[in-house]
Amino acid sequence: MSNIQDNRFVNFEKLIREAGGVAKLARQCGYDKPAYLYQVRAKTVKPNGSQLQIGDRMAAKLEKGMNKPAGWLDLDHSQTPDIMPMKMSKSSGSLKKQQKSNNNQHNIETITLAFTGASGMPYGMRLLEELLKAGKQIWLVYSQAAQVVAMQEMNLQLPTLPADAQKLLCEKYGVSPEQLRVFGREEWFAPVASGNSAADAMVICPASMGTVAAIAHGLSDNLLERAADVSIKEKRPVIIVPRETPLSVIHLENLLKLAQAGCTIMPPAAGFYYRPKTIDDMVNFVVAKILDQLHIPHQLTTKWGE
Repeated sequence: MSNIQDNRFVNFEKLIREAGGVAKLARQCGYDKPAYLYQVRAKTVKPNGSQLQIGDRMAAKLEKGMNKPAGWLDLDHSQTPDIMPMKMSKSSGSLKKQQKSNNNQHNIETITLAFTGASGMPYGMRLLEELLKAGKQIWLVYSQAAQVVAMQEMNLQLPTLPADAQKLLCEKYGVSPEQLRVFGREEWFAPVASGNSAADAMVICPASMGTVAAIAHGLSDNLLERAADVSIKEKRPVIIVPRETPLSVIHLENLLKLAQAGCTIMPPAAGFYYRPKTIDDMVNFVVAKILDQLHIPHQLTTKWGE
């Protein structure tokens, strides 16, 4: 029999889906910022070693904000289907239209972003910037080779220690540590290592052929590979941006295997019909395509025909 905390975490996820994401749930329940809800969802371990729980005050606040009866979070609703709140329409046609709209919502709030040793670090850094501007919570992990590429291509020194990297990037983009967390390659207790707290989506940008091969064959030798393995098995969106040319038969077979597993393969191919004038224009085009796949609004490019 599930205990109360188990029920609360399961029902917490129900409320997140019902509200349309963590940020929307926070606003509806009177939280000034969603950071605390993100931490609770990730089951963050406090300095004293204990794990964040959903206490009675938080439970009551969530129940009140989402119009649930007192004690609703404590109960097992596994036999009760999720019911999305919607206003009744005057006709069955408009009701169906509203149901279709609700079903098409894409509630991506947390994203695992990975940098590897392939060329194309400007794509990854610009994507990080845009995701943070969109208010998404980012869990970042990068390979040792990515540090070399960052210095070579952008004169950017990515620190080896996760804490140093997190401080550097939070200051660079003006965000809090709750919104941008950096994890080490061997940090196996990071949320991204477990299916019960996997991010809503994962992007590997740029993706080296070595990383592609490791993920395609389920090696999970480091946190980056494990995070991808978890995202695939949990059927979360995984976008892979491979930067290599020409592609060998081995590369193509590995990419095909990942595509068949449900990953989206997005080579960073700039579109010249936009008539790019600068390198930034070409970078923005690729990043815009990634954001489109995540259904995240942006102002990097205009839609075709606009």
